[in-house]
Amino acid sequence: MSNIMQGAFTAVKSALTRRKKIDKSGKKSNPKNNDVKKYSFFQRIYRILCYIGTKIQFKTYNVRRRIKKFFRPVGQKISAFRRACIAEPLSRACSEFGQICRELRNMPADIRAKSDDSGISENMRLTAGMLREHRKSHRNFFVSVCNVLLPLICIGVLVSVAVSLSSSTYALEVSYNGKVLGYISDESVYNSAVQMLRQRIPDSSEEYKSTLTPTYSMAAVGQNMQMDSEQLCEAILADSENVESAYGLYIDGELCAAVKSYGDIQFIMQTFLDKYKTGAKGETVSFVGETEVVSGLFDTDKIVSSEDFAETISTERTETQIYTVKDGDTAQSIANVYDMTYSRLMELNENLNDTPAAGSSVLVEKVLPVLAVQTVRTETVTETIKYTKKTVKDNTQYVGYSKCTTKGQNGKRRIVQQITEVNGVQVSREVLSSEVIVKPVNAVYTVGTKKASKVGSGSFTWPVPGVRTISSPYGYRWGRLHAGVDISTTGVYGRTVVAADSGTVTVKNSPSGYGLHIIISHGNGYSTCYAHLSAVNVSTGQTVAKGQAIGKVGNSGSSTGPHLHFEIRVNNSPKNPMNYF
Repeated sequence: MSNIMQGAFTAVKSALTRRKKIDKSGKKSNPKNNDVKKYSFFQRIYRILCYIGTKIQFKTYNVRRRIKKFFRPVGQKISAFRRACIAEPLSRACSEFGQICRELRNMPADIRAKSDDSGISENMRLTAGMLREHRKSHRNFFVSVCNVLLPLICIGVLVSVAVSLSSSTYALEVSYNGKVLGYISDESVYNSAVQMLRQRIPDSSEEYKSTLTPTYSMAAVGQNMQMDSEQLCEAILADSENVESAYGLYIDGELCAAVKSYGDIQFIMQTFLDKYKTGAKGETVSFVGETEVVSGLFDTDKIVSSEDFAETISTERTETQIYTVKDGDTAQSIANVYDMTYSRLMELNENLNDTPAAGSSVLVEKVLPVLAVQTVRTETVTETIKYTKKTVKDNTQYVGYSKCTTKGQNGKRRIVQQITEVNGVQVSREVLSSEVIVKPVNAVYTVGTKKASKVGSGSFTWPVPGVRTISSPYGYRWGRLHAGVDISTTGVYGRTVVAADSGTVTVKNSPSGYGLHIIISHGNGYSTCYAHLSAVNVSTGQTVAKGQAIGKVGNSGSSTGPHLHFEIRVNNSPKNPMNYF
C-alpha cells in the first residue's frame, strides 16, 4: 500500500511541476489553448486516481484470497462435522419419525383388516401387538431420542432446582396455639410483634399476655413469604378472640386509642387541628411527633367511641424524664421547674438530698399533652430604634458646659419573625428578616473640656448679661444692711446668670432666705453670692470660669419679685459690688 501511495504522489508532483513550467514560460496563448491545458491537467489527475483505485482493488483481492485459502480447511472441517453429526442424523431421524407417523396413521386400517369385529378386547390386543412390533422395528430411533432427551431433561431439572434454591431462604416457622402463623427472619420480629400486640390489648389482660409464647422451627421458604412485625401481629390477633377491625391512632409508635370509623377519626383529628388555627396568612398547623392511623385488628377493650376518642386526645399525660443537676440546683428548685411537689420528687428518687451534686441524674415527671399541635406563622411588626447620645468635646468651652447641637430622633425597623406555638403556648420566636425603614438620628451634645482656674483674676464681670438695672442698691434699708445689689428689669425671670470671676462652687442651695443660691470662692480672698435663682447649672466643688453660665434668674426664697441678688465678699465681709466694676 505504501508503494501505491508513493507512486501516486510522484505522479501528482510531476504533473504539478510541468504545469508550473508552462505558467512561467511567459508565452501568451489564446483562451482555447488554456482550456485544453486545463483539460489535460484534470485528465492526468483522473488517470492517477484510476491507477490508485486499480492498485487498491488488486491488493484487496489478493488479501481476501489469502484469507479464504487460510480458513478453507477449517470451513471444510466444520462443514463435514455439521453434515456428519447434525444434518445426516437429523435427516435420518426425521425420515424415520415420518415413517413412524405414517405407520401409526395406517394402524387403524390394519387393525380393521385383521379384526373380525370380535370386540373391543380383541382390538386392544391387536393394537398392543402392533405397537410392540413397531417399537422393535424402530428400536434404534427410540434409543437415540432417549439419549438426546434424557440429558436435556436432567439439565432442566437441575436448572429449576438451582432457581428454586436461589429464590428461597431458611426462616423461622412460628407456631402459636398449635397453628402455623407464618415465617420470620429472626426472633426480634416476633418480639416487636408482641410489643405491638400488647398495645392493642387491655392492661389488665395478664393471663392473655402470659400465653404469648410461640414455638419455632426451621423451614425453607420463598423470600416473599417472610412476615414483618405488623403482619405477624395481625396474624396473632386474627387467631385470638374478642378482637374487631378498627382504626388505631399511633403517636410516636404507641397506640393512643382505636375507633371503628375511619371517617370519625379523621374528622376529630382535623377538628383538633383547626382549634389552634389563627387564620394568619401562610400559617402551618401540624401534629408534634409522628402520628399514624393504622387499620387492623384491635382488642375490643381498646376500641372507644368517637366522643371518648375526642376526649382522650385532648387530655394530658405524665412522662418520666431524667434531669441532670446543675450548679446551684436544689431539690425544691428542680420540683418547681417541672411543676412537681417536693414529696413526689422525693418519692421518685429515694436517696435524693436537698442539695444534689452537680452532674448527678434525677428522675422527674413532666406533664405533656397526649396530642400536641404545633402552629408556625410569620408576623411582621414595626419596632422603634432608639437613638443614641454622642458627645463632641470642645476645648474652647469650660468643663461643665453642655449644649445639644443635634436633636435626637428615634428610627423604625420592620421585622419579619417566625412564631412557633405548641397547643397555643409560644415556644420560640425567630427573626427571619429585619429592614430599617427610618434611620435614627443620634443626639449630639457639645461639652466643654477647658479647665477653669480655681483662683480668680480679681476683676469681675457683670453677672446678668444685658441687664444693667439696679432695683435695690447696696446699703442699709428697713433698719438692716442690704449686703448686695438687686438686678432686675421687665422679663428678667429666666435670664442667664454667669460667674463674675473664676473659682470653685462652695455652696449650692443651702436653706436660707436667699432661696436657691450659689456661692463661689475665687481663691484670692474674694467670694461672690448669687441668690433667688430659678435654676442652678453647677454642682458643689465644681470649678467654673469667669463668664460661665451657672444658673437662671428667679424668685425663690424671701423675694418680692424676680431679680438676682448679687454680692461680692472680701474675706467673707460683704462689700459694695458697684465699687468693683
